[in-house]
Amino acid sequence: MMEVDPQYFSNVIPYWNNDLDIATYSDHLTVWLDKYIGRPKEYDTLKDKFGNNIQPLITLTKEEKEFDEYPVTYENPETLKKLADHVYCLKSFFEIKDCLEFIMSNKDKKIFFISSGSMGAQIVPELVHLRQIHGIYIFCGNISLHTEWAMNYVDNISAMLEHQDDLLIRLTKDIAKYLEEKGDHYVHVDERIRAKNCYAWAMKLTLRTKELQDTNYQKTLGILKKKFDEIEDTSSAPSENQMQED
Repeated sequence: MMEVDPQYFSNVIPYWNNDLDIATYSDHLTVWLDKYIGRPKEYDTLKDKFGNNIQPLITLTKEEKEFDEYPVTYENPETLKKLADHVYCLKSFFEIKDCLEFIMSNKDKKIFFISSGSMGAQIVPELVHLRQIHGIYIFCGNISLHTEWAMNYVDNISAMLEHQDDLLIRLTKDIAKYLEEKGDHYVHVDERIRAKNCYAWAMKLTLRTKELQDTNYQKTLGILKKKFDEIEDTSSAPSENQMQED
């Protein structure tokens, strides 16, 4: 078996404890299991493309820069780079045992899980009852070869896809939706800064689906922008406590 640098599978649990730390605003990450893609120094261009597209802590275009409030407010660029390498990131594996151990050691995360068809047949039965699994995506060259086993988990598998662009757009949209839901939660508990950042990240990811030729991105972007702007409006309004004091 090929030797792997122990640092390759880095710990994704945030090690920043500040209450304003953006590493704690969300709890998601993406895991990819594939006999070939998962190997270190193999398919690096593909993994970089996916890793960059789903990473909300980086900015890919001038259009996204409009939503980049958080780095100026909370973190310097070097810290952001460290964060991007450790949280909200893509982790790849080429052996089922290592992948399963990693997933089991991250029970406090919500994991978007990608697998090849053959490995999926072996590992999906081990994952379907885990609370940390948020979505399962089977990426294979021929879906028809895997429909028999996959039908047993039709309620657990988010999608089966044959083309990498279809996988990337679906994954990006689903993570954006998850970030929107996190934002909604923070609005509910009146944590507006966290909510704004989650909505901003969701907008950045939604803009990236535009680059992947998603024709429905404008509707999603409009909904997110409205939620973001509503927080801006309520932030400038006096709170109930302030009104009572006055």
